[in-house]
Amino acid sequence: MSPLDSQPIRPVGRVADDHELSHRARRYGEGVIRGDAWPLDGVDLAAITWATSTRAKRRHGRCSYDGDGQVTITLTEHTYDRAGFEACKTTIRHELVHAWQYHHQGEAAVVTESGIELRADGATATADRGHSDHADTEPATGGQTAVDAGFTVETGHGDSFRAWVEPLGLPGRCSTYYERRRSDFAYVYECPDCGQWWGKHRLCKSVRQAAHGGEGAAGYRYCTDCEVLLHLRTDDHLLAHGDHDDATIKAFVAGELGSTAADADQPLIDVCEATGTERPG
Repeated sequence: MSPLDSQPIRPVGRVADDHELSHRARRYGEGVIRGDAWPLDGVDLAAITWATSTRAKRRHGRCSYDGDGQVTITLTEHTYDRAGFEACKTTIRHELVHAWQYHHQGEAAVVTESGIELRADGATATADRGHSDHADTEPATGGQTAVDAGFTVETGHGDSFRAWVEPLGLPGRCSTYYERRRSDFAYVYECPDCGQWWGKHRLCKSVRQAAHGGEGAAGYRYCTDCEVLLHLRTDDHLLAHGDHDDATIKAFVAGELGSTAADADQPLIDVCEATGTERPG
């Protein structure tokens, strides 16, 4: 063994912050491109900046392109804390595919038995249907079948992404690495009978429907199993249905309702005492 084999490989890309995840992501991501464990190559590692988002919760990672050759791969601290670095490895490989797309957009590529190769002559690749090893991708990709042998590299989750799903062990466009919690969401509404619940990050139509229960302009939402109206919930209370404005809904989720006499016409319902109201026929 050469003395150089035991020395750490010097990183090529940059980190945008000093977060532990950014440094770990860079080491792993550069290992994917430089090593033999995964077939992805052709990515300009020097053009990649690694970063960590401490605010994002609705995505595991993101790959952005500045239009001038530079790519930023951002991992989410929330996923790292909840699911660990093993889950982040899948996200890193996913985002590296997008980096590969940015670096080779418009080029022709062909699927071979040894992997995916770019066509140096730029000719349109033709499908060899007799030697395709690609089955349907995961349902998260929309149930579309894997690409045939030839495709043009484009950004997004089309053919040039689906071609990498099987070789890189990706679950598809979307994936869930951890069990959701109520605290992950700003607004939670649930069925008072069976306890099934749904979460939303913003005050949207479905949140208003759960608050109104048919008494407001937004309409109502109901549990498809129990056929009863859903309620907004916070801590141990549900919000009684009514034509609530957005300020009242926000005050409820902030725990500010029920503290004054002015709230008497907007009572809180104790979860233990709640009974379901059948949805209008």
